[in-house]
Amino acid sequence: MKKEIIIPAVAVAFLLGGGAMLMAKGSDPVTVASAQKGSMLTAEQINVSFQQVGGNITEVLVEEEQHVKKGDVLMKLDTTDTDLEIAQLEKQIAQLDLQIKESNQTIQTGFDKLATQQEQAEIGIKTAEAAEKQVYDGARDEDIRQQQIAVQSAQASYEDTKRTYDRTKQLYDQGAVSKSQFDSISTSLSLAEKQVKQQQEALSKMLTGATAEEKTQASLATEKARTALAQVEQARQDLETQKLAVQQLQTQKEALEVQLKSLQVKKERATLLAPQDGKIIKVVSKAGENVTAGAPVIMLETDELYYDVYLDEKQVTKIKAGGELTGHLVSLDQDLPGKVRFITAAPQFANLRMSREKGQADLAAFQVRVYVQRTEALLPGMTVEVNVDELAAR
Repeated sequence: MKKEIIIPAVAVAFLLGGGAMLMAKGSDPVTVASAQKGSMLTAEQINVSFQQVGGNITEVLVEEEQHVKKGDVLMKLDTTDTDLEIAQLEKQIAQLDLQIKESNQTIQTGFDKLATQQEQAEIGIKTAEAAEKQVYDGARDEDIRQQQIAVQSAQASYEDTKRTYDRTKQLYDQGAVSKSQFDSISTSLSLAEKQVKQQQEALSKMLTGATAEEKTQASLATEKARTALAQVEQARQDLETQKLAVQQLQTQKEALEVQLKSLQVKKERATLLAPQDGKIIKVVSKAGENVTAGAPVIMLETDELYYDVYLDEKQVTKIKAGGELTGHLVSLDQDLPGKVRFITAAPQFANLRMSREKGQADLAAFQVRVYVQRTEALLPGMTVEVNVDELAAR
């Protein structure tokens, strides 16, 4: 009985002594847990899906355990309907382009013609106004003198022709000239006589002034010339209206181009690309299946590794997002530098030192995610520790 009692007593003594020694050295389990924050390396996984498009899968170009690079084609959807819509829109846009081009050419030709017509109309107005002014003002002295000279010239020409006629008639009566020669001089004499009469009438009008009827006709001629210019302006307004119609066609074209761009983006999204470098963990959907937009079709394990460490509110003030944090890789016994991606309040279960009375945490915990550069030696599941004492010493 005594031996049975002594052995447990010795064991207890050793345990108490060992615990005391650990506590004296600061290496008891509680102290170690407070100083060393342990975590595991985790490979980031992504659920890859078709964004905003769905349909029938025509091709699956990867398989599980295959390593892919960012931008590699993973899957394709059937784009037959989208291709038809794109072709139809491209045809409509081409027709509008042709219509816009032809309309612009017609309008430009119209403006060119109007420029010529306007120039002619302005000349016509100036001519009509000058003629009207002359009718109302009467002939100038200079014009009268010139007309008198014209009468004298016509009279002199008539007299010369009359003398030639008289000589030819005598010869004709004597049978010395032919009838055709006599008829020719007779015609010339008649024309010369008419010319004298016309020049005399013109001189008479200059001296007596225009009649009321002539003044009215001159005014009407001026108004008619001005009407031609007004017609030119009206035609210009019609062309401006046609320009507005072309602008409407341009607006329609731009709307179709927006639709076309949307369809082209839709078609591009029907080809699923790897968002990052990584390894295919699982191919969820197969060729021939219909998938909806946003539904995961492939699970990708990226080449990025991270670990989470939970720190209390005093410890977390020593680090910041975007900063560096060095952990220790237990299996390889080496330091592992990393970059803090984010710091956030930890879930309730991670809170520290729960108060027995209140049932609430009296010291909040924060989740710190640290990303590390992947190497061949690093494997998901390896243990990483962060020395909190080093953080406190900063």
